[in-house]
Amino acid sequence: MNIQSLAKTLSQIDEPEQWVNHIPSSYSGKNRAVFALAEPLWIQRMVSHNNLYIHPNVIKKLKSQYYIPTDLQNRMIWASILASNDDKNRKSVIQRLVKKKYNYDWWEDAYCRTRKMWIAKERINKKLNSNGSGMNTLINNTVFFANAAQSEVEAALKEIPET
Repeated sequence: MNIQSLAKTLSQIDEPEQWVNHIPSSYSGKNRAVFALAEPLWIQRMVSHNNLYIHPNVIKKLKSQYYIPTDLQNRMIWASILASNDDKNRKSVIQRLVKKKYNYDWWEDAYCRTRKMWIAKERINKKLNSNGSGMNTLINNTVFFANAAQSEVEAALKEIPET
């Protein structure tokens, strides 16, 4: 397995904090190179599946940057990861990882961003889950209803700050 295929494999794992556990020992010392290749692929996949709670304008900027995030966008992504999950153990693993990789102030900034993202996530889930199974079938199988659902998602994401 080469670095590109390993990066592609890692990009399919939803929890980036777990990537290090999926790298074979034969790649020791090449983690950064693999992560650098996997991160844009992962971001692209998460954006395409509407799994990142980030302002639509930030998503457009990420696309124009070939999904290579700036420092600020990286903070937003980690905040989105935190907001997307309620598992306290996972949050503490992420907290340790982020503090080690970046620093305490970086962590505090990312963590402070989670509140707005969590509110957007809850709004999206409430709207989509209140539709019922018949409406969800329409959303999944028709362009018109899919666009309506997408506009609801975008409206919720626009409540998240761009900066």
